[in-house]
Amino acid sequence: MASLFKYLPSKYLDAFVGRGELLFRSLSYFRNYEELEVRGDRHEGRRLYSPPQGLAINNLTTGEKFNLPGSFESSVQDREIFVFCLAQECSTELASEFKTDVCVEIHNPTALLAKVRAALMLRRWIKNARLLHGRVDYYSPSEAPLAEWAVPERMVLQKTVDFARQKEYRLAFARGNALQLNNVATQITTTPGASQPTLLGHPEHVLRLGSLAKLCTVHSIQTAA
Repeated sequence: MASLFKYLPSKYLDAFVGRGELLFRSLSYFRNYEELEVRGDRHEGRRLYSPPQGLAINNLTTGEKFNLPGSFESSVQDREIFVFCLAQECSTELASEFKTDVCVEIHNPTALLAKVRAALMLRRWIKNARLLHGRVDYYSPSEAPLAEWAVPERMVLQKTVDFARQKEYRLAFARGNALQLNNVATQITTTPGASQPTLLGHPEHVLRLGSLAKLCTVHSIQTAA
């Protein structure tokens, strides 16, 4: 398995490398974080379908067919799913975007995943100590989602194509049945919602794995001012 990378400010280096503290935040946090326009996809934890011509509507009662301006959205249980974000490359461009001065190369991701699974085993509220992980898939909202709109596992590992440059690799776990098939909420929106995002009150969990020093190499990065 190829190296993975964690971007972070140097003041958090000892917590991550020295003590192996991984902060998993709920998807609800990332959705608000992104709506505050810090970085990322404001449709975090959602599968969005927004074709340019509108949604094709077929009225089975009247036989009428027409296009409805708007979008179809499927959303996971975003307060019950927790994620930890990594990247698949180390670059000054990403460091600048994430406002960090350190990129930690995890050259043994398999060992890291084993440590995370062991930590999850100690938490009985995580069903079957299940760890979901993989490369994030980037999609265009104009593309029909087929059946994946009903699969939370797929949606957790998806973001819109606008952010493909981030080349994200994600670790995730859930409380209860949040990753169960069809455990989603769906809606059709015809006008943008007036959101009032906040970073307060979102669940989070820290996994303490012990020192990761033997698994990592630390790269200092000088970014443009």
